[in-house]
Amino acid sequence: MEIIVGRALAAVTYQYPTFSVCLFPFVCQPRTEIIQRTEHVQAKWVDVHDLLMYDWAEADIPIVKEYLKQ
Repeated sequence: MEIIVGRALAAVTYQYPTFSVCLFPFVCQPRTEIIQRTEHVQAKWVDVHDLLMYDWAEADIPIVKEYLKQ
């Protein structure tokens, strides 16, 4: 998918039991509507108010919460 990269959100470092991950999230806008999945089984657009209803990875939760505050 082609996107327009917008503002950065706070970076998140999360320690899982066997590894750590550092995420550098950005708020982006779609430039095209074509989504080509390469990593996940499903991709879909949802209402922003429904984001917390999904089963996020632990490292993603602080990012989703920060996004929802803005």
